[in-house]
Amino acid sequence: MSQLDSIDWWRKALIALVFAGLLGLALELVLVSHWYKLGQLIPFVAIAGTLGVSLIFMLRPAHLLLVGLRIVAVLLMLTGLLGAFEHLKANPRLLSEGRANLSARPGDAKDIRVGIAGLPILPASPIEGPAPLSAPLAMSGLGVLLFLALHKLEPSS
Repeated sequence: MSQLDSIDWWRKALIALVFAGLLGLALELVLVSHWYKLGQLIPFVAIAGTLGVSLIFMLRPAHLLLVGLRIVAVLLMLTGLLGAFEHLKANPRLLSEGRANLSARPGDAKDIRVGIAGLPILPASPIEGPAPLSAPLAMSGLGVLLFLALHKLEPSS
């Protein structure tokens, strides 16, 4: 009997957490209509692939699926990092086009408003502009979590 025949509950819980996180990211991508360009479909493919392989692995754990799931986890990490780079690269252009779409963040540095406890609400920046870094970095984080869930999980000989 191998470790794959009885996957620990905490590994299943981590994989389920990754599954839920990816569903949330997919919903967010749909809500922001993340399909203006062909390259914007990459996260949908990464999410669908990860969800599919994860689901099959949870239902029928096998060594080949474990290897596939580890590869998918690394691809998910890389996809998120690529997305973060693309967002960082796109933000200055989007901000210059006036597409800040952040009503609480004025585009003019002279027009700094005050928020809670007197803290300033700063203008939108390339890091937190119309294409935020949080979603792609969350995808990378979910890839890391999935990879950690599979750490030292090997079939016994």
